Amino acid sequence: MLQSHDTKEGVQPALRSFRVLEALNAAGTATLMHLHEATGLPKPTLVRLLDTMIAAGYVRRISRSAGYTLTERVLRLSSGFRYNDLVVEAARPFLSALTAEYKWPVALATFDRDAMLVRISTRHESPFSTDTDWLNKRLPMLVSALGRTYLAFCPEEERRLILALLRSSRAAVNAQARDEKHIASLLSAIHKRKYATTAPMRGDPAIGIAVPVMNGESVSACITMRYLGVAMSEAEAVRRYLAPMQRAAQGIATAYERLINAA
Repeated sequence: MLQSHDTKEGVQPALRSFRVLEALNAAGTATLMHLHEATGLPKPTLVRLLDTMIAAGYVRRISRSAGYTLTERVLRLSSGFRYNDLVVEAARPFLSALTAEYKWPVALATFDRDAMLVRISTRHESPFSTDTDWLNKRLPMLVSALGRTYLAFCPEEERRLILALLRSSRAAVNAQARDEKHIASLLSAIHKRKYATTAPMRGDPAIGIAVPVMNGESVSACITMRYLGVAMSEAEAVRRYLAPMQRAAQGIATAYERLINAA
């Protein structure tokens, strides 16, 4: 039988690991110094725990300056793992590749009731990011490029239900849903040109251009690249980035399908 001392010695590393996981979950991304302050653990201990969790696939090191972040593998620790979580896992290398080549930050979001939930971002990998950290934030459907894209490409019945929900909302960002003719024209134009952009917003220098990740007739997720409007026109951004983003979206869709079949 294990003695209490042995039990304590065996439990403490596990408890420390959970503290690190909780701190990373709360922060989204965190440097070693941030984790030291959040957990109270010595830096050498943190490095050993992080290296172990990296080897196990639960943590990823972004860079020396950005620090660490959780991977989608942590979702397997709960019974709530869903298929749309797999699309995040499938997307990571494609989003990082886009930012590595074109430098702008890229993000992926999935539909969440009446908004788009940002699930992954390369903000910390981009030298040109001006945005705040939108990770795990919900963005409005009719203002964000992500939401507009989802509405333009999702099945008609789903779009009808979402718009009905938005029309009943008291939130100012959803008010334009009541102008059914305008929304129908907007979404038709987006579908025709195969991408959406962010609604003009005063004081925001960044513009999002978004495309869907399709699964048959359904939209699994949407990806967006955020560029500075002062750096180029929309036409120039489309010429440079639309085709690479569409290829990335198709690559994500293919990788997502493989993960679903393997699950």
